[in-house]
Amino acid sequence: MPPVTRHWGSTVYTPEHVLSIPLGYDRAVTPVGAVLPGTPDHELRRALDRCSRVVVAFDGKLGDSLLAFGGVTAIIEALALLGRTVPVSALGCYGCLYPTTSTACSRNCSPRLIIGDGTGVELARPTHDDHVLLCRPEEAHCRDDGQRAHTHLPARYYLGLEERIGLRLPGGPPFLPSLARDAAEPVGEALTIAAVTATSWPGRKDYGVERFTDAARIIGERSGRHVRLLLVSGHDETAPQPPGDTAGVRIESVAGADLASLMDLFAHCDVVLGNDTGLTHLAALVSARAEVIGLYGRHSHSKWRTGLGRHHALATLFSERMHRRDMCPVRDGVDDTDNGGRASLSAISPDLIADTALLALERRNA
Repeated sequence: MPPVTRHWGSTVYTPEHVLSIPLGYDRAVTPVGAVLPGTPDHELRRALDRCSRVVVAFDGKLGDSLLAFGGVTAIIEALALLGRTVPVSALGCYGCLYPTTSTACSRNCSPRLIIGDGTGVELARPTHDDHVLLCRPEEAHCRDDGQRAHTHLPARYYLGLEERIGLRLPGGPPFLPSLARDAAEPVGEALTIAAVTATSWPGRKDYGVERFTDAARIIGERSGRHVRLLLVSGHDETAPQPPGDTAGVRIESVAGADLASLMDLFAHCDVVLGNDTGLTHLAALVSARAEVIGLYGRHSHSKWRTGLGRHHALATLFSERMHRRDMCPVRDGVDDTDNGGRASLSAISPDLIADTALLALERRNA
């Protein structure tokens, strides 16, 4: 097996490719609204029947929150299937990214159905009348319908709730709400590339400004186009210093920008490069134009993606192992520091990133 594998966003995995749990029903031939085999979660069904409001409450991690929106979508679609129309409000800095129909409410809105992460649910201050659904990525296992393994986290959340509700819901891949902005028209002949250098774990996930810059330079040389490279980092005080402009590449630093500004920025990009982090996932969700290439070292490349066709992956041998066995290094206690460098992002060369970006652009324009 090569030290790095490439996976396109459009790749469909089968049960032979990845360890998965059968759904127990043929989803492709099961009509929407049909009762599923097995025993539904009666408390959840009762909550759907009686809730006066859905509260989307995420305030922990950006990437975890965005990929959990598959679970929120399942709840919203289940309510519609049951003929119920209730307001949807949001809490937390990331819950507010979900498209809602109402402003946040107080506990007087009970009974509520609250779906979110631990810190978001704390903001909601649930009462005994409310029903809480916690989204825990480590508990979201890969499911298959006999033909297709649904590896991406949004699908895992959605299908897990579909089984608990006991009704065939109407959604299909990628099981997410549409957050994409209108595709921006290209400005001039230059390619706009964003490289996400922000990471919550620099020692494990930092690919490095220099290597991102090398990838952008190679893209420019092979395409014969000038490149505008945007280095998207975190806060100003932690932002790496960008190198000076190199041949054919104009480099700009984007440090400390808020999420709204970054969403607009990503919508204007042709390519987004980034490690396995929330801003990379955000770019895939909000840009209807950009080809997004995530770099995966220690976590499953297929689990930690949106499932959208323009969200691709370059994965180390360790990430590929996590993908095939549906494992998590944290949950399963797998040591990724003693694997002969198989989890290191240094295995992914700037040349391979450039080649993948150019192929993705060709596929888009074909």
